[in-house]
Amino acid sequence: MKKMLETENGKFIKDKGKEHLDKPFLDELKHKVWSTKGARFNADSRNRTISKYSNLGLSFLSAYLIVFGFLSVYNLYNLKVYNPNLIAFTITTLSIFLLIFSIFENSQNYLVKAKSFHDCALDLADIYNEIQTYKSYEVNATEKERMEFSTQLQIKYQNVLRKYENHERIDNKKFRLDYPDYYPNTKFNTIIVKLQYFFQTKFIYILLMVMPAIMLVMIISK
Repeated sequence: MKKMLETENGKFIKDKGKEHLDKPFLDELKHKVWSTKGARFNADSRNRTISKYSNLGLSFLSAYLIVFGFLSVYNLYNLKVYNPNLIAFTITTLSIFLLIFSIFENSQNYLVKAKSFHDCALDLADIYNEIQTYKSYEVNATEKERMEFSTQLQIKYQNVLRKYENHERIDNKKFRLDYPDYYPNTKFNTIIVKLQYFFQTKFIYILLMVMPAIMLVMIISK
């Protein structure tokens, strides 16, 4: 972890992306609201992506189950290589897996979570706009007025966070990638975060769409 650099006058310089910590509380609060809002929008997008690929994966798996059934009915495989009981066992196994996986995926309520994160981001956007308006038009506000306003906004911010489920770390990591001027990233870290996002949102469902197809080709071609 990078350390803060000390200048000649004894002050510390924050790492790039943390300069808001040296600013007044209202600016720090504005940054927190802005970054949390962005992470919540990313959480909305992530859950919608998972929902889309989940539906695709389950649809493909259901189709493969029917196709495997056709293999058994029309004997579209080499009886000398594959035992009919093996095909029947494969169909039964796929049916059980599809049932369990469908129940699990439906219980996750990805679209409901997505809407919740989206609503949270909109609530945070209202707070962010309120801060922006205050900073633009209340330039002559006293220190006491600024403190009272900051306290009220901090309470609003905390109340919004209490109402909704927290986003995951990958949402914040992805947000940081979108703003390199605020959060510098190495190429290696950028690749790692993108891979993490892929594995958390699409990998398992793409596997469900591809693996049975490979199995079918292997069975039919022998």
